[in-house]
Amino acid sequence: MLNDGLMVTLVGMGIVFAVLALLALSIKGMSLLDREKSPATAESTASDSGTGNGSSAGEITSQEVAGIAVAMALSDQKSTSMPSPISRTGSAAGSWLQSGRMRMLGQGSSATRDRRN
Repeated sequence: MLNDGLMVTLVGMGIVFAVLALLALSIKGMSLLDREKSPATAESTASDSGTGNGSSAGEITSQEVAGIAVAMALSDQKSTSMPSPISRTGSAAGSWLQSGRMRMLGQGSSATRDRRN
């Protein structure tokens, strides 16, 4: 009776893992069939084999530098215009936090006064 239960368990787990492996392989196969040449690699191969603008593969062009500068400027504007959710929650709990800190400061100073006397 125990052997039958173990056999059913092993067969069931084997079927599940076989189906999972089949799904993983089919997804991998579909992703290999669906691949297209990305636009970035198409542009790089066209520019490398083309006129040769004088920049080697390791150099950054002035257009790329300008694009990076614009992206950084836009990211700085977004971060300053949107308030942090932490600051909003801190203002709501500010009185509780202030009260707790004052209580802790009061306890620490009385213990210090007791030791001095």
